[in-house]
Amino acid sequence: MGHGYNYVTAMRISTHPFRPRPLHHPVAMLVVCFAATVLGAGLGGLARDTLALDDKAALFWADLVERFVEDGQVRVRRRLPTVEQPYITYNMSDSAYATGLYAAAATWRFLATGDPAAAVQARAAGDALRHLVSVTGRPGLLARGSVPSDRPWFDDGVWRLSDEGRYRWRGRVSSDQVAGLMFGLLVYGLELADASERMAVGETVSAVVDTVLANGSRIIGYDGHPTRWGHYELEYVAVEEPMNALLLLQMTKVAHALTELPRYDEAYRRLVNLGYAEIGEGARLDETPLEANHSDDVLIALALYPLLELEEDPVRRAHYLEAARRWYRGGRHPGIDVEANPFATFLYEHWTGEDDGRLDALDALRRVPLDMKWNLDTIATYATRFGFTFVADPVMPWDGTEPLPMGQRGRTWSFLVHNPYRRGGNRLEPAPFETNGLDFLLSYWFGRAHEMVD
Repeated sequence: MGHGYNYVTAMRISTHPFRPRPLHHPVAMLVVCFAATVLGAGLGGLARDTLALDDKAALFWADLVERFVEDGQVRVRRRLPTVEQPYITYNMSDSAYATGLYAAAATWRFLATGDPAAAVQARAAGDALRHLVSVTGRPGLLARGSVPSDRPWFDDGVWRLSDEGRYRWRGRVSSDQVAGLMFGLLVYGLELADASERMAVGETVSAVVDTVLANGSRIIGYDGHPTRWGHYELEYVAVEEPMNALLLLQMTKVAHALTELPRYDEAYRRLVNLGYAEIGEGARLDETPLEANHSDDVLIALALYPLLELEEDPVRRAHYLEAARRWYRGGRHPGIDVEANPFATFLYEHWTGEDDGRLDALDALRRVPLDMKWNLDTIATYATRFGFTFVADPVMPWDGTEPLPMGQRGRTWSFLVHNPYRRGGNRLEPAPFETNGLDFLLSYWFGRAHEMVD
């Protein structure tokens, strides 16, 4: 990092920042300047775009729905055309997970604004999640992603054709994909869906949970074997991955909330009696910052959300609050609270009332750099269309002992997942992939819906 060119992208600012303009509009002239040296330490703390927070959310939302959502599914990584493959393709390893987050973000956006388009988008995401369970042809088996079989595609992973041949779907599903589905369908199902829609998503959740429980608390893949990251057995969660104790509790709690069937409450209570809630207190492993698994940090949040939203018993709730405290505040090693993670900060304030991290979280949202997600030419096109100024942050010296400020973090598909003690990909060089701002949007719209973001 830091050896490539640093650049400044300067766009004239429209007086109406989000009035779309044709690309040739004279008030949106683009000037791109390259400098061979770092721009100076004095610039390191400045915001790098002129977007107000709500305008930044509108920009990320427009990009998400226009370039990354197909048939209600979120495509996380957009592969740019090449000579060998002159068309847009996507990496779809995390489509189910991301679509769940999208369903929740769209629901919260509707709650905050009343925008009917957000309700339509949330419903489409819910339908897409239901499709990802049905497309496999196996009861309760979730696909990581799917695509119509007549569309161009280029993706790694294990793919199969659906029974009728209309779709390709990606297999080897993991606990994180299931967690995203459960989270998204719960938020959408309880906050937005009508009775018939709630019944439909409840049937999907029920199929997944029934299958996991019937298979010894494991995800069994298409080939009849447990998937690598699909274990929730008592021996496994007690010894190897306590986070998965919370994830199985999440599943049963969500299934009961959406279906009201007594068997799911009975399964949930049985897990609590087996010690799952107590085991879940240690969901976040107390590791040094460079070794902490921030992908798991998001999964812990997705698991705790329904448990703390729905559980009223004070003894059980105490286990989940302790899991949240260790997750957020840490132990021997730092927790998430020092990282200015906006989604985690807003969730923890919502659950505990402790708001000491809110200002830092809001500042982090303001400073999310556009080149964390997009190449320079994409930023230039959006600056012309929406009318704003963007300046790339120079790469500043950093010793790795503290979390990087948001503006100094590198290329990543999700700043919620990326370890902020590591720089990440080089934002100053063009990349073959572009990603979207779902991490920003999930955080922002939760904050707006719960009155933490003005």
